[in-house]
Amino acid sequence: MTLLRGRQKFPKAARVRSRLDFAAVYERGLRIGDACMSLIALSNDESRTRLGLAVSKRCGNSVRRNRLKRRLREAFRLSQAELPTGLDLVIQPRADTPIQLAALRQSLISLTKRAAKKWASQTRTPRAEAATPDAPPGAS
Repeated sequence: MTLLRGRQKFPKAARVRSRLDFAAVYERGLRIGDACMSLIALSNDESRTRLGLAVSKRCGNSVRRNRLKRRLREAFRLSQAELPTGLDLVIQPRADTPIQLAALRQSLISLTKRAAKKWASQTRTPRAEAATPDAPPGAS
């Protein structure tokens, strides 16, 4: 077991909690997935990344679903230093998702980094258009 530097918490401010927040992420979020889970990411105006979970009954009985949710929250808590900031994340695990913490953590980190990169590339404007927005093409 490794010793943790500092205290890593999962306070209420780090959670996507309200119905409106979930609806906004589902409606305007960027969807990315892998073999373990589907992740929906939406940029927020805060300096922290927030987590929401949506675990369906396809993932198993209540014992397995709750264990999976606990492991996903723990993976998020332990990975907060490695995750990009300013995102609202909603995780939907797949039915055959492994419950091993290491696999969930690795999947979460890679998907979040991919989502942040895609989100940044979608919101970025090309430099040529930004320099002369009113000029016709070919005019200098």
